[in-house]
Amino acid sequence: MTERPFEALGLSADADRAYPLLIATRGVAAVELALSMGVSPECAESACGELARRGLVRRSGDGLWYPLPPQSEFLPLVSRAQEQLRRGRELLDRLGMEYQRVHEGRRAGEIVQVVEGAAAAREQIEELHAEVREEMLVFARASRAGPAVDSAPAMRHGVRSRVIVEREVLDAGGVFGAAAHLRVADRLPVQLAIADRSRALLPLAADDPASDPLLMVVRPSGLLDALVTLFESVWAAGVPLGTPHSPLRLRILGMLVGGSTDAAMARALGVAVRTVQRHISAMEQAAGVDNRIQLVWHAARHGWLDGQEPVSESPSGSGELPTGTQGGGMPT
Repeated sequence: MTERPFEALGLSADADRAYPLLIATRGVAAVELALSMGVSPECAESACGELARRGLVRRSGDGLWYPLPPQSEFLPLVSRAQEQLRRGRELLDRLGMEYQRVHEGRRAGEIVQVVEGAAAAREQIEELHAEVREEMLVFARASRAGPAVDSAPAMRHGVRSRVIVEREVLDAGGVFGAAAHLRVADRLPVQLAIADRSRALLPLAADDPASDPLLMVVRPSGLLDALVTLFESVWAAGVPLGTPHSPLRLRILGMLVGGSTDAAMARALGVAVRTVQRHISAMEQAAGVDNRIQLVWHAARHGWLDGQEPVSESPSGSGELPTGTQGGGMPT
């Protein structure tokens, strides 16, 4: 038996203790009951009065308290308590499910939604562009079956756009917004657009280009985190677009590797020193680096210098490149 067996039925602590003691007697005075309970006579009297109101004891004419059979009064109380506990458990289960839905996860339909048809896909794309606030991440893949996700939406001021372009798109003359930071990959796994890392659009390629296009909308979830991670890994391996493919920039880069000063490069190329510095700054920006040492390392890592020899100012001051170095090895 627990320390307070009838607590759940609403009995006070004193009444809870008094009733089992009364059951074991053939009638007892409040003073004697108080001694058994270790409380004052007033407390024992109050406990007996509470039990009497519940129909569990009665007081006789001799002033003694007599117990009554517990089943007649306690069984209905127990039944009501059990029903309340059952309803309470059902309520807790419902609240637990609601908490899990809101705070610990989402239903599949709230994480991934598939829309069908060109009009519905275009609506999702326009909504994504309208709601983006900070950054748009895009895989600009060559044309496939399915809806195209614009790689260069009309961005508001302050919205950064990072676009990884499939080389085939460049070869086809793809045009991208001036505000976009561009990198090139030979092949992209999917076509993709992610706005503020909180929503992604993923066109689903169809076997039959004539069939209705499908577009997957992915909201915050482990799947969206995986798509962001995929983008960042491909971005890290991509080659920045805007690499120094012009003959002039190739010559400046080659002479920079050869250790020429800005003045020597300008004299050899027949241009102003500020022109040389402007081209070097543009190359640094295109490579995403902060200084010339990093620029040279980046150029070597991405093959900008393949097939070239370091160039320094020629003795004649003409600045002519050695045979076979002009325009060589530059990725397009």
